[in-house]
Amino acid sequence: MNHIAIIGAGASGLLLSKLLSGNDSTHLHVFEKNKSVGTKLRASGGGKANLFNDHILPESYNHPDFAAQLLQQVDPAKLRNVFENIGLALVSDEEGRVYPASQFSQTVVDLLWEPEKSNVHALTEHEVQHLIPQGKQWRIDDYPTLFDQIVIATGSPANMTTQNRKGYNHFLTELQLKWNPLQPSLVGFTLDNYPRSLSGCRTRVVADLWQNDNLIHREAGEVTFKDDGISGIVILNMSAYYNRLSSKDNCYIQLNLVPYDSQFDQTVYLKRFHSLKGVLHPKLNALFERQPFDVRTFRFPISGTYPLDFAQVCHGGIDLSEITPNFALKRYPGLYVTGELLDMDGVCGGYNLFFAFASACVVAQTLKS
Repeated sequence: MNHIAIIGAGASGLLLSKLLSGNDSTHLHVFEKNKSVGTKLRASGGGKANLFNDHILPESYNHPDFAAQLLQQVDPAKLRNVFENIGLALVSDEEGRVYPASQFSQTVVDLLWEPEKSNVHALTEHEVQHLIPQGKQWRIDDYPTLFDQIVIATGSPANMTTQNRKGYNHFLTELQLKWNPLQPSLVGFTLDNYPRSLSGCRTRVVADLWQNDNLIHREAGEVTFKDDGISGIVILNMSAYYNRLSSKDNCYIQLNLVPYDSQFDQTVYLKRFHSLKGVLHPKLNALFERQPFDVRTFRFPISGTYPLDFAQVCHGGIDLSEITPNFALKRYPGLYVTGELLDMDGVCGGYNLFFAFASACVVAQTLKS
């Protein structure tokens, strides 16, 4: 009888347990520190669960070479097949974002989590403290079972409060793995010289991320002005590219507030109508009347990002040099790492959940072979 431990019942851990639970010769022991499973998965996509994207591009990740290698093993079509084979109906939107047809994330959790199976042992509210080698096997804390393999799928502390982040993944320090510093990603920017009067304004733009005279990324979408900064999906994506810069000096956001009219001439319009109230959101127009600016190059210096408490994912984590292409830790036979715990992050639109699920598929295939 083979005993496998899965530490973490998030997206990656849940799919892995589902894929392995059909093997009667394997006993799965799932350790989860929370009372319930799939906490972040249930909250993803505004509660609808944006599971992956039909058009995954390697360059949308911070390590495109590793992403390209993974896509050779698991691409969106294969992941779609995995979900459909367990009975999950899927739908895609015009941007290629894939959701459960129920448009309800709990549907996904209910299909993946089957603790009633005789070979699945669920241990919720158990925060792992130690991994202890025992010959060719491993022990978790004082748990009586020795494990042939352990898959670590605990994710990152993104979107956790400071209190909940204390001690998170502390058991990994004993392994002395190479880590890259954790930074908030898919998160809003705090801005210098920011006019608070814009708080609550939402408008469509073409947004540019610049560093000095270099355009880093351009994307169209809706932005939301907050009390002390700016957010919206287009800005969250900007933060992913911002985090990949070796230096964050002299970065700024530039907004084209009239993205629908490439020929818009501000001077001509003002001469004719004497105001931009027919063009701009009222709060932007009020700011313009107090302090005129170019509506096609409205810019703010970036002072930083919002903290981890507000981030959807983390940039950083266990360095990819520590793992093999099948997500095994090179220095620790029997240990595997999947999902966001690794230094791998992508843009919005299902990229990060795709990585969590795809890495679980690779490990499942490895452990079943």
